[in-house]
Amino acid sequence: MSGDLILLSVVSWLHLVATVVWLGAMVTNILVLVPTAREVLEPQVMGRFLGSFMKRFRPIVYVSITALTITGGIMTLLNKLYLGAFAIGNLWTQLLVVKHILIVILIVGVIYSFEVLAHRIGRLAAAGPSPQLAQLQKLQVRLSFAGLVTAMIVLLLTSIITAM
Repeated sequence: MSGDLILLSVVSWLHLVATVVWLGAMVTNILVLVPTAREVLEPQVMGRFLGSFMKRFRPIVYVSITALTITGGIMTLLNKLYLGAFAIGNLWTQLLVVKHILIVILIVGVIYSFEVLAHRIGRLAAAGPSPQLAQLQKLQVRLSFAGLVTAMIVLLLTSIITAM
């Protein structure tokens, strides 16, 4: 095996691991954990539980994002269809640009949700139920689902790009 093939294999594997970890955590959080917590736990207990959960979840997501950024950059540079920075002369590169735009939107949404919205919700939840708290919680749910849909579109684009 050539050195490039070994490097690409390892980098691709790390990229897949980071994708599975982030997306798996996202799906579990959105479709299982939060709905179950809402169903079973009292609002104040749920708030403390989800706050504790997010302290553990946030670093996993940030490590995954970092790993995806580094490995994705390496994979792009090693791909024969890559034409260079700002060169979008083929369909592969055009789809890659769309994918990267969606990824940036996804990352901005994650950072906003973790670093801004979660803190606002935490402060309001400590004071008890309120219309503003309910509104922010609905926004958080909508952002989570939008992130999941965006991640699925990114996966679709990735499969198309990989098939090329």
